[in-house]
Amino acid sequence: MTDHLSRQPFINLLKNIIANQSKNKNGYSIAIDGDWGSGKTWILNMLESQLPSDEYLIFHYNAWENDFYEEPLVALLSVMIEKLNEITKQKSLYESVVTELLKEASSDLEILAIGIAKYFIKIDIDRSIKSKRKLLNRIKQGTKIADDIDSMLPLRKTLAEIRDVIKNLSKNFKILLVVDELDRCLPEYAIKVLERLHHVCNGMPVFQIIAIDKSNLADSICKVFGKNFSNPSPQHNIMQFTDSYLQKFIDISVPLSNGKPDKSLEVMNGLEKEFCEWTRDNSAGAPINFNENFLEEFLAEMFSGIDRRLQEKVFSQVELCHKMTLATGVKPELCSYAILIYEIISCIASYVFHSKNLCTVKNDSNGTFTLVFKDVEFSSNPYADKYKQLAENLKDFFCLNKTYYTSLYIKSDVFFIRDEKSYLMKLLADEENIYNDYGQKTYFNFIAEAKVFLAKYDEIMHTMLF
Repeated sequence: MTDHLSRQPFINLLKNIIANQSKNKNGYSIAIDGDWGSGKTWILNMLESQLPSDEYLIFHYNAWENDFYEEPLVALLSVMIEKLNEITKQKSLYESVVTELLKEASSDLEILAIGIAKYFIKIDIDRSIKSKRKLLNRIKQGTKIADDIDSMLPLRKTLAEIRDVIKNLSKNFKILLVVDELDRCLPEYAIKVLERLHHVCNGMPVFQIIAIDKSNLADSICKVFGKNFSNPSPQHNIMQFTDSYLQKFIDISVPLSNGKPDKSLEVMNGLEKEFCEWTRDNSAGAPINFNENFLEEFLAEMFSGIDRRLQEKVFSQVELCHKMTLATGVKPELCSYAILIYEIISCIASYVFHSKNLCTVKNDSNGTFTLVFKDVEFSSNPYADKYKQLAENLKDFFCLNKTYYTSLYIKSDVFFIRDEKSYLMKLLADEENIYNDYGQKTYFNFIAEAKVFLAKYDEIMHTMLF
């Protein structure tokens, strides 16, 4: 898997924490706290692949994928059984005594699964036993255990048995329990998962990594416990209560930023193949290159600090709208990277901020044209505030080098183009704003075909979204 967001240093940090704390006989728990879509699942998968399999026994528990189990403990049993059966088959990786240990642990857990299934009628028993057909012959034994559980508080009995299995496994392995997608579960279920994990792992030689979006999980926690924070500082009170509650389950919380994209086109998943490079000279004869390097630079700057899932959604929306525009028969002379960049900016304005445009070109009285940015705080999208970083990135991209252009009349009536950014500003500009400038008008005639195509693109984008 390609590390597009430069996550390896963060993974190394996690490995160092695990190496230092995995020997803790009382267990240890850390939370990876990042926004939804920031790449927590990718990090967990990469981390698991980099830990030595002959040293670590890793159980990956996706809370959201398993939330159809009414009782989270059954889901955890199912995950453990599947993992043990999977690695037992890889006999070449383990000594025979370790293989027997894994088989025994899996067998014990399967019997527990049957027993607790009798108590929680709604679970899918097939999921727990499908990998072990011989287990069908032991239904009678499982039923006997179920009867015992019925009379001895089912959860407490099962928890004790699971803890015994973990103790046995920890003699040969470092136990790592990875919990993902917790913040996508319903509030009550998410809390139940945390409670069950605490019952299973508290005081046990288990290292837990729990991926959360604390701001999202905070609402769930407050709702479950009937906390209604209003004035004077509701957000502060909510997070304070959440932090206090999570201390019961988590030793440390490691914040995860949305990352900085690498300078690569792979993030576009092939979208760039619909477009091509384009080069021309400015009025001074200097080259203006809309090439692969410029496109990579644009993507890295524009999506710095923006979660990967939003990036993928934007590119998917752009691809669909671009193809629909071409299907109307309106086509530019050349589908260059300049047009692709415009389409991305237009999609950000429409899809993220619910605005027809984030920026326009203003003709000042002194003949200078500058880029004017719309304040996204007034966006009709209730989630726009979360992505204000996108608008800031857009400003930085165009204004970092103080890119601007002036209305300077020359004999050729062709407007000066200083660089790639000033050319893009032409595409973003509204021709009506410069109707009184002959030099500008002439230049707009030069890019008229591209402007017609992009106007149709905007029309289709707005129709799809609004």
